[in-house]
Amino acid sequence: MTRQDLKVVGTTGCSRICPRGLVCFLACLCVVTACDSNDAHRVSYSQDIPLRVGTIVHDDNLPPEPTMPTDAQVCAVLQASNSLVTRPDGALAPEADKSPAGVAVAADPAVVNPDQARIQAALDACGKSVDEEVGAAIAAADAEAMAGQKASGVTLSGASAQELAKPQYRASKFAVRLVTNSSGPGSAFISGPLILPSGVTLWIDRGVTLFATRDVIPYLPSGKYCANTAVGPSTAGSSSNCNPLIGGKYLVNSAVMGEGSIDSRAYAEIVTSDALYPLMKVDLTCSNTYAAYKNGQKATDGTPCDNGGTIVDSQSSARNMTWWDLAWLGNMVENGRTGYGSQSNFRMMVFDWAKNLTLYHITMNNSANFHFVPGGVDGLTVWGIKLQTPSNAAYANPAGNYNPLYTGALFDEDNVKNTDAIDPSSESSWMQTPPIIGSGNASSTGGAVMFDGYLKNVTVAYNYVSTGDDDIVLKGSKNPAADSGTPGIDGNRDVASNRKWGIIIAHNHIYWGHGISIGSETNAGVTNVHVYDNSFNGSEEAIRIKSDYARGGEVSKIYYSALCARDILNSLLFTPYYSTKAVPTGGPLFPNFHDIYLSDMYIEGGSNVRLEGLAQNSGGYTVPAHPLVMSLKNVVAAQPDDVKVTSSTADLTLSGVNLPIFPSSEAGVVVNGFATRAVDPSLIVDCSEAYVDFPSATSPFGSTWP
Repeated sequence: MTRQDLKVVGTTGCSRICPRGLVCFLACLCVVTACDSNDAHRVSYSQDIPLRVGTIVHDDNLPPEPTMPTDAQVCAVLQASNSLVTRPDGALAPEADKSPAGVAVAADPAVVNPDQARIQAALDACGKSVDEEVGAAIAAADAEAMAGQKASGVTLSGASAQELAKPQYRASKFAVRLVTNSSGPGSAFISGPLILPSGVTLWIDRGVTLFATRDVIPYLPSGKYCANTAVGPSTAGSSSNCNPLIGGKYLVNSAVMGEGSIDSRAYAEIVTSDALYPLMKVDLTCSNTYAAYKNGQKATDGTPCDNGGTIVDSQSSARNMTWWDLAWLGNMVENGRTGYGSQSNFRMMVFDWAKNLTLYHITMNNSANFHFVPGGVDGLTVWGIKLQTPSNAAYANPAGNYNPLYTGALFDEDNVKNTDAIDPSSESSWMQTPPIIGSGNASSTGGAVMFDGYLKNVTVAYNYVSTGDDDIVLKGSKNPAADSGTPGIDGNRDVASNRKWGIIIAHNHIYWGHGISIGSETNAGVTNVHVYDNSFNGSEEAIRIKSDYARGGEVSKIYYSALCARDILNSLLFTPYYSTKAVPTGGPLFPNFHDIYLSDMYIEGGSNVRLEGLAQNSGGYTVPAHPLVMSLKNVVAAQPDDVKVTSSTADLTLSGVNLPIFPSSEAGVVVNGFATRAVDPSLIVDCSEAYVDFPSATSPFGSTWP
């Protein structure tokens, strides 16, 4: 980001708060106070120095903030049952969906999954009415755009998300609203997997929590087994073995929003409404085998498990595992022992192929796997959400407060594995199919709509994120078939006119987790991404680009600026040696990170910096070097002696940097410019208001923690 990239936003009578000094040229950002006597720190972008991170409320680089539906736009209102009341810590009382204990005892679906059918029915009906009202108009707009694209010989992407956001493509009623009970204390819903139809908004009202059912059976896709760490003697578990809590495909103008919460309850004991379905116990025994279950039988005690456990034991009195138990066992135990371990845990939300997909103001807690996984979306907006995993509710298990992992450890950010927060990605192929409406068994009568699979026009802004893995991560996992070889994530592709850049990650507060990342899936390429005005407080990483021989891919033109990082294990981590995953059958793939720009970053506390490119003949393969080509401008630490730098195969340009970065012919590090202590951090970026308590009653940060 440069000075020319930023718009000046000012109002007559408003005062600039831009101190100037001899090193003014080192900085490129500033703030301007707005004319509001009630908020002295309501600010917008300007061109001077220094930016006060975490205080920006207006940014002309972004598209408009999403808005909530009006009452007149609601298809259906569903009230919570008075038997389901959320506790102050964010959990349900264990008695709310109590299930019989013991092996081979079936849970009652009416108790453990009381709301899935009625919520899905409301979504289906709303989706049908939306399609009847605007389905034909959407299809016609898409067909017209396709005809023009064919005539011009350009990528076939159909009507743009920006075009389809216009009022004529939105139904008069499109929202299903979940609310508290009007005559009693009811404030919660328990549901199995839901399918969000095209054009529909799921609105979770203030005071309402949508809890995931503990019953494994609704999560089972046809022909697959969920809730395990292995599905065979040499096959690991996978999230694809489970339906997500909320999913959808081929969507136009869909959203999940509201001031309420979604809690996947990965801390809670898994149950089954099918007495024969195999579950693993915390003593690592299992209740049955898949082989016997497939035949409607019960395996005899002592039979080897085929779900990652040891042996079948009908006499075991141990509790069933939780989803996070499975994640720890698969990732940290079985993976280390066999190299193929993983967990079959459900994700909170998965959406593939969409135009205008919005996640707004919702609170998300305690996912069993990734929280939000949108793929191949044009017009993705994630704005004002609060995401925390583990939350205080993680201690409210059916077995009682402070129920730990099966290992005995209490839940914390280090043992809730694979709980990525926001994971946008490109998709593998373009799609031309009628949008799905209802529960997946009916298609739009309006005609086909094109989805090209590229990730574009993405805004992730004003969010609070704390989780046990990546907080925000871009994954260029697959190339759309339309233009194989071009980046699957490209901030310059089809940029809408209502924003400055196509991929923007800005104004976020990051707590626990792995910060803002790119990769490890960089196969399809990632380019032209803007990341600015973000704070990192106690996270494992701040900014990171990662890949390996299994993924390869090119990452370029990534612009980071105005970042505050405090007490971070790895403030900067750029490596093409991320993992030891198996090399693909066709041979290794080689990552290449270049044209990376970082400016105006302040690091407080001890930290590590890792700057690595791919060395020549790396790993024993005949390959030229792919050095990390990166510019660091005004990147400073409060205590530079407490920052440990590791660098190799890198071409680095330094200006106004006080980190100990030096050239090394042995390590293949070339440094243009030089590091110096003669930099005044106070003139680079203002972090005095960057760090705030997580805005939630279940926060482990600040005064809100009980």
